Amino acid sequence: MNVALIIVVVVVAGFALFYVGYIKAKKRREAFAAFAAQQGFSYQPVNAALTGQWAGTPFQTGDHRRALNVLTGAFQGRQIVAFDYSYQTHTTNGKGQRQTQTHKFGVVVMQLPGVLPRLEVTHEGIFGGAVANALGFADIRFESEQFNRAFRVKADDERFGHAVIHPQMMELLLARGEIGWRIEGNSLIGWDRGPHEPVEVMNRLQLLQLVADNVPPYVWRDYAGIDPR
Repeated sequence: MNVALIIVVVVVAGFALFYVGYIKAKKRREAFAAFAAQQGFSYQPVNAALTGQWAGTPFQTGDHRRALNVLTGAFQGRQIVAFDYSYQTHTTNGKGQRQTQTHKFGVVVMQLPGVLPRLEVTHEGIFGGAVANALGFADIRFESEQFNRAFRVKADDERFGHAVIHPQMMELLLARGEIGWRIEGNSLIGWDRGPHEPVEVMNRLQLLQLVADNVPPYVWRDYAGIDPR
């Protein structure tokens, strides 16, 4: 095979990969636009402002950060936003060649009625534990060893962590705590690796709603200065 033919093959293969990716992304945009219309949400193909709005996992890491297929609106009385999030990291191999990896997540965010201290709950193997450790959040232990084995809880206020993660909250998370989530200011943020599908968006919003509803009233009064009733 001569050099000219090799170049042609490489160019054709590259174009084919680009075209397949383009068609896949187009179908995904169409699916989320239709889902948004069905649920009464607004849809945006891209919203760059969201990539710098929160500080914790999976944000503020890497470069070429993107927020795509953005859904906004109200869910059971609370304002929400859901989107595909990605960023890139780069390494250099032994030959000095630069390699790029794209990290993808499905993110859902629910607005809370007041500002609360920071609290993060992740699975014991989920991405985020190392980041939380680096940020200095304490790993809180609870009476339930089953819960301790399944989850990591990080908070900058241990008393607050115990107030939010009470026995009923533990039962909820053990039953369906399928994603990592974090309270950051007045945002309740849920995330998981890989792009989510519309049905997963609804399931994750329902989980966040249950988490918010299970925060005891005295927590809202003591920490946010509001009465949630």
